[in-house]
Amino acid sequence: MKTRACHQPRLLRGKKKWFLWALSGFLFLFSVAMTGCFLWQYHLPKLQSGSLKPEVTPAPVKMCPRHPELVPLVHPLPVLKEALEKVDGILRKAMLAPGLAAMSALVIHNDTVLWTGNFGKKNGSDPNSGTPNEYTIYRIASISKIFPALMLYRLWEEGIVASLDDPLERYASTFSINNPLGKAQDPEPQGPMGEYEEMGSLPRPSSVTLRRMASQLSGLPRRLRGTSLLWRGSTQEALNLLRDDVLVADPGTRCHYSTLAFSLLAHVLAAHTAQGDYERWVSEQVLEPLGMSDTGFALTGAVRARLAAGFYGSGRSAPLYDLGWYRPSGQMYSTAADLARLAAALLGAGSRRLLRALRHVRGRVFQLHVARKFPCTLPLADAWLSLEAQHGQLVRFYPLDRHGLAPGFDVPGLNTYGVLRLQRRPVFPSQ
Repeated sequence: MKTRACHQPRLLRGKKKWFLWALSGFLFLFSVAMTGCFLWQYHLPKLQSGSLKPEVTPAPVKMCPRHPELVPLVHPLPVLKEALEKVDGILRKAMLAPGLAAMSALVIHNDTVLWTGNFGKKNGSDPNSGTPNEYTIYRIASISKIFPALMLYRLWEEGIVASLDDPLERYASTFSINNPLGKAQDPEPQGPMGEYEEMGSLPRPSSVTLRRMASQLSGLPRRLRGTSLLWRGSTQEALNLLRDDVLVADPGTRCHYSTLAFSLLAHVLAAHTAQGDYERWVSEQVLEPLGMSDTGFALTGAVRARLAAGFYGSGRSAPLYDLGWYRPSGQMYSTAADLARLAAALLGAGSRRLLRALRHVRGRVFQLHVARKFPCTLPLADAWLSLEAQHGQLVRFYPLDRHGLAPGFDVPGLNTYGVLRLQRRPVFPSQ
């Protein structure tokens, strides 16, 4: 009995001990749960003041484009549409002829492109080559001769060239060439120094003038004697060779194609500019102002990668030669898009930027469109002007400048431009 009595207090003490352990565990777990609830509540979105709902951030809305239903438009000028379709057909037919690998063409009106056409393959020898486009680079060969003529006009406007009819030796004093074909009429004396006869004992100037050089009327031979188009001599060496050469036509009397004339004109005039170099002058004064970024002289790797492959008529690949001293006459490359920019400027249309770049043509050419039939004379202030064209024609007027000269590189009796020479802008009476 005594043993059982002693054992009962021991059991009570054991139960009390386990009870304390269980209570401590419960309180610990309860505190952990409450701490978790507190942290969860702390991170819940806060309610705005005066609002019973939590703030909801709207999801970004994707705007789906809605395209209008395509409606075919009627061409506003059916005659123009028909004409452009004919152009397309003619060029496609031309591509069927052997030897023509690629072609890019544009039709412009003022400074707007009305039509583009691209035919053939960029590389005719590669069946996987793609079709060219208006930004494909082509070598433009003798179209390069436009730019020496532009330089002549600009320098004339700036006063560096006194007159378009100045003899070449006024700017290249050592120029001389034999003329066994007769003596053409010498140019009228021009320039601020007065008549050439007043120069004292100086020889009378030749008939090889700047205007005639830019008009293929100089009578100069096609190339320098004993040289090829790859000749790399200097301008002074060219002038030395010309002393023993002869003219092939009496200047101003007959058209004769001369690559020499344009290269000589470019190099001689460039020596009188601040740049001192023809290619640099063209880049700074024409190409950059007009935005003709795909036009130039040097056939770099980047240019060659975009260049349409050239072929001879026989189908043989044409190598890319460097023309050396003759570069002004045929070295340049360009694109149809760049040439369209140049054409817009030369036609007197386009933005102010274009006209500012070629200010030597601004204000000197204006046009009159004869839209309907009327009598054979046009009222011109208190006088009458005879017209040959009577209907649907475009007449170009060139006012004479202060020297009594009209822009253009034609000469009296050899006018191929169909223009009218006027002393001043015509004033039309009110109808």
